Amino acid sequence: MRTPMRIGLCYCGAGFQPFLMATCPRCKGHLTDSHKCPRRPAVVATEIIAAALAGAIAGLVLVAIFDTNEQITNLDLILVVAAGASIAVGIRRMVRG
Repeated sequence: MRTPMRIGLCYCGAGFQPFLMATCPRCKGHLTDSHKCPRRPAVVATEIIAAALAGAIAGLVLVAIFDTNEQITNLDLILVVAAGASIAVGIRRMVRG
């Protein structure tokens, strides 16, 4: 009986074991000294929504302070609230990296 010819190197058997590394039980990533699990999408979405609401409320407060005669139109009010929310989300993203 002939033995099959081996062409190249094969590490699929014959006593070779890959280096096993511990994995994180939460995110299944490699558990190194500097391991940090990525944040969950629900937490990120909650932080973005909270920043947008804070910016919108800040926009409303600024309108209430500076527009004492109520001369602003509804469209302008919506734009101020949207701008406040956008600016707050942008600042949050810049600070968090």
